[in-house]
Amino acid sequence: MNPARRFFKLLWKDKWALTGATVLTFWLVVALVPQFFPELQDVPMELSARLSAPSKEFLLGVNDNGNSVALLLMNGARTSLMVSLFTVGMSLLVGIPLGAAAGFFGGWVDGIVSRLIDILLSFPPLILPIAITAFFGGGLLNVVVALSVTGWVSYARLVRGQFLSIREREFVTAARSLGAGDLRLMFSHILPNTLSPLAVQATFALAGVIISEAGLSFLGLGVNQSHTSWGGLLNDARSFLTEAPFLAFFPALALFSVVSSLNFLGEALRLAFDPRSLSQAGRV
Repeated sequence: MNPARRFFKLLWKDKWALTGATVLTFWLVVALVPQFFPELQDVPMELSARLSAPSKEFLLGVNDNGNSVALLLMNGARTSLMVSLFTVGMSLLVGIPLGAAAGFFGGWVDGIVSRLIDILLSFPPLILPIAITAFFGGGLLNVVVALSVTGWVSYARLVRGQFLSIREREFVTAARSLGAGDLRLMFSHILPNTLSPLAVQATFALAGVIISEAGLSFLGLGVNQSHTSWGGLLNDARSFLTEAPFLAFFPALALFSVVSSLNFLGEALRLAFDPRSLSQAGRV
């Protein structure tokens, strides 16, 4: 059974994976709604309903500026998913070539890449993104770049390790003996065999990026005011924790649900790509 079929079989039989897929699909739909209905991107102000609790008119309540919390969460979902997808994509574009070159060629190439990885790993995870956004300012692009500066390291380490192992296998030696060049060996024979662990790593990384972006926005260093962020909503809610606790509860619940769902799906992918772990866990 191929990994894709194994994953969908596991998805239907594992209640946590199915729950994660359902919740993530819900937030994807919520994030895409403002793209088809641009009027939802401009959240109106209802000052007369300021700090109103959840009701039939305002399902999730109203914040201190008179904005509907439901609409803010909708726009925040788009921001969080955009940042996570672009950050993981940029990290993959940097990490895969560097890790492939280090693992395939070895020598001084491996030495340079490995030392660069060691330097970046010596910093706590959010220190460099905080420094970059504090120096260059917030904004969607700056946040993506700041998180990608350290985000590519995990992919480079993974690809390097895979290349070091796979480059010595028989099928690579056979392809080389038939005249395959370095680039063909790297990207046609070795790289496809690293896609499974990369997919699992990327799924877990999406959850980490969402948390990191929320942390930066909570500190006031994330996306600017033209983009709503769940972390920014949590920051705004700090002054009203006793008066209007729902302002913090709903953004926190949104973060929890998305991150948990991605972790459930990442675990399902890991088991699907590793039949031995799947059989040991008794999941299928």
